[in-house]
Amino acid sequence: MALCLVAGSPAAAQGYVAAPCTAGPAPAFVDSLQPKWYRRFWTGECKDLPAFGCRAGRPYWNDVVRSLSARAPAGTSAAVAERACRLGRRIGFEWTLPSKVRRIDTGELKALSATLEREADVLAGLAAVEARVRAKIGP
Repeated sequence: MALCLVAGSPAAAQGYVAAPCTAGPAPAFVDSLQPKWYRRFWTGECKDLPAFGCRAGRPYWNDVVRSLSARAPAGTSAAVAERACRLGRRIGFEWTLPSKVRRIDTGELKALSATLEREADVLAGLAAVEARVRAKIGP
């Protein structure tokens, strides 16, 4: 299956991504629907998505980053946020790929989010999710 890349400008692609995650690279989307799902991943909103296929709400990554940063050990909030942003870009891009090629589906996304919420040690939770993502989609 051939995938066509649809490039977006950084501002257009990530205007809905909250700080501190706005500094990351803009993804090169494979079709015109992927950026809409990517927005859903970050915001929890179903704007411009089919009503039959999208459910608004949690989890959404802007909230995940805020939560992890707030729970981070003293002095590590910025590093935790940076790590969570980088992880979010990887997970979000993969989750928003067409269903025939993606390796992280909604069930897996919820499981990853639950791991981050459940783990009392934020750094251990991030490490566990990073390992699971690497196992799913590679380094």
